[in-house]
Parts: sequence; structure tokens; C-alpha cells
Amino acid sequence: MKILGLLDALESMIMEGFKVPLTKKTLLNEEELLCLIDKMRVTIQEEQVKAPEKIVERVEKEEPKDDSAKAADILKEAYTMAKEVRAGADRYADEVLSNLELSATRILRTLKAGRMRLSQTVGVKTEGKVNEPV
Repeated sequence: MKILGLLDALESMIMEGFKVPLTKKTLLNEEELLCLIDKMRVTIQEEQVKAPEKIVERVEKEEPKDDSAKAADILKEAYTMAKEVRAGADRYADEVLSNLELSATRILRTLKAGRMRLSQTVGVKTEGKVNEPV
């Protein structure tokens, strides 16, 4: 499944990210991370579309075509399964995005606090300009 490869890429991105010293935090490239998440969304949607087709193909290979009632039941089951897969994928994607949002928020807070401390000790404004003496 293609999504597993994307999850491996996400894990690699996290493992290879810049580790913030003395914390359990990792800085990640936002653009690369968002691109990977978009790829995950597209892949999940593609898999959702393909799931019923794959089941129908399997049924057509295994069952004779004259058993239309059984085929209809299997097709109905395939659509139900696809719906469940979609719902599960959406829940999973939401959970991953929620965790990423939380991590990004924590990192942003840490960065802002660091810049604030820097501006207080070195006389540098958070906008990147040097403070004027008071």
C-alpha cells in the first residue's frame, strides 16, 4: 500500500529533523511536511476509490457471472467497507494533522520565547531590528 511508504517518509523526516538541544523537540521543514501530508491525503482518497473496484474484480474472478444476487450482496459489502475505510482514513488523517498542529504550535511557542529572551538580553527586537537605548 502506497500510504505505508508515505508514513515511512514522515517517520524519516521526523527522525532526521533538527533536534532542539536539551528537549525532546524536533524542528521540521514546514513546506516538506505539508507536501507530504498532501500526498497522504491524495493517496488515501485514491485507495478509497480503488477499494470497491478491487473487491468487484476479485468477486468477478471467483464467482460465476450468473449469480447476480450474490454479486450484488458482495458489491454492497464492498461499498460499505469502502465507506468504513474512508471514515477510518479521515479519522487517522485528522489525528495525524492534530498531532502535527500541536507539535508545530509548541515549536512556535518555543521559538517566540527564545526570540523574546534574546531581545531582552541582547537588545534585539523580535522583528529583527536592534533596539534603541532608552
